[in-house]
This record gives sequence, structure tokens and C-alpha cells, in this order.
Amino acid sequence: MANCQLQDGTILYFEHYGEGKVPLIFLHPPLMGHVVFKYQRQLAKDFRVIFYDMRGHGRSICQETEGDPLEVNRLDLLALIDHLRLEKVILVGYSAAGMLAMHFALKYPQRVAALVLSGGFPKVETWSLKQQFNIGIGLMAADRVSFLSRMLAYSHKQQFVDFQELYNYGKMANAMIVQRMYACYRDYDCTEHLYKLANLPTLVLYGQLSRHIRYHHHLFQDYLPRAEIAYINRAFHELPTKKYSIFNQIVEHFLKRCGYCG
Repeated sequence: MANCQLQDGTILYFEHYGEGKVPLIFLHPPLMGHVVFKYQRQLAKDFRVIFYDMRGHGRSICQETEGDPLEVNRLDLLALIDHLRLEKVILVGYSAAGMLAMHFALKYPQRVAALVLSGGFPKVETWSLKQQFNIGIGLMAADRVSFLSRMLAYSHKQQFVDFQELYNYGKMANAMIVQRMYACYRDYDCTEHLYKLANLPTLVLYGQLSRHIRYHHHLFQDYLPRAEIAYINRAFHELPTKKYSIFNQIVEHFLKRCGYCG
């Protein structure tokens, strides 16, 4: 458990476990905080893993911020990487946070060794997914943080203790910051730039039953033909918690094939 203080006074809370020259940094979706990756701590037996709360989430502390949330989070992530004196990292982005992972890799290709995108999409292309973002925007505008936290905690829980942890953590989020993040991710589109990541080892995972998100696999096939795409049977979108065992296994095997271990 540690903190990284930024120039504008923001304090990013982070945790790190294990050892390795090229660590994994996990990027959480809006509202959820780093606790959504509690089961990925198991990867610390073979890798160095880092979890942090983005500004406006969990134990991180910040004032209201102006500007594009994606740009703000990109600079925060860079500051954290520099704070830890890391030359290169492996970014693991879950759901919408995969956009931050891709955005960062496009801006700083020399700092990223590999990408892992769980339920990833370079743009929101299906009506159902766009409506999910719109619902999140509406709930945050109405300051319904507790309600959305409950929904997300319930959909991600393995057991009741998970629900309690995710729900209580989600309630700590700043509604305005989360609302702006949802709107930014909904409108983001990096497909025309994906070719620049053609040589970056990339793994994209989908739950086979999450059709409105799995649909986006064709964008990676079209623009990143060398990316590995894996589908987990009998699974929806919540892979890091609901299917953590096979999720961790696939990630571990991918990174070991890429030569990253210990």
C-alpha cells in the first residue's frame, strides 16, 4: 500500500505485489476501483503486479479536474510509472479501461511491453453498449453512485464478501468524475490508429455470452490481425472476478509466451 503524489495535488493510491522486471499495471473501469482485481493478486507468484485507483475513485484523492478525462488519466498513469521508475510496463485494461490502455500505448509505445484487454473495444459500436454508457452517465448526473455501485458489485461478486467490498468501494467514487469518464469512453474511437500497435503483443479476452461486447472482436481482427483473441465459454463480461481462474491462466500463458515472467 502506497501513494503517488502528483503535481496538481492529486494522490493516487496503489498496491504492488510480487517481483519482475516488466510489471503488470491493472486499469479499472469507471466507478469500480482497484478492488475489482482482487483475484489477480494470484498472478504475483510469477509477476510483479500493480493495482491503483484512478483519480476520483477509491482511496485516491483529487480535486475536480478539467480537460479530457482520457488525457488526464493518461498523464496520471505516466506519472505513476515514472514514480515507480519503471522503464516498460504491461497494461491490463478491463472493459472501458482498455481504451486507456490503448490510448497510452499509442502515445508512449516505448513504455509499453504488451497489452491485455479484457472485454476490450477500441470504440463503442453496438447500440446495447452505448446505452450502458448512457445509463451510467444518467445515474452519475443524478448522483446515484450508491445505486450503480450496488448493481456493479452484484454482477461481479463471487461471494457475498466480494459484494460488500465492491459495493463499499464503489460508493467512494466522485460522481462528476465518473460521469465525465463514461461520456469520454462512449465517444472515444482509436480504430484508425490501431495499426501503430501492430508489433505490440496484444491479448483480447471476451466472455462468449457477452455478445454486445464480443461483437467488437472484428475491429481487432481488422486493425490488429496479429492480436490474440480468446473467448471464455459460459462467461459474460465480468471475467476478472467471475472467471478469474481461467482469466489468470490465459493471461499467464500469454505473457510467458511473450517472454515475460519473473
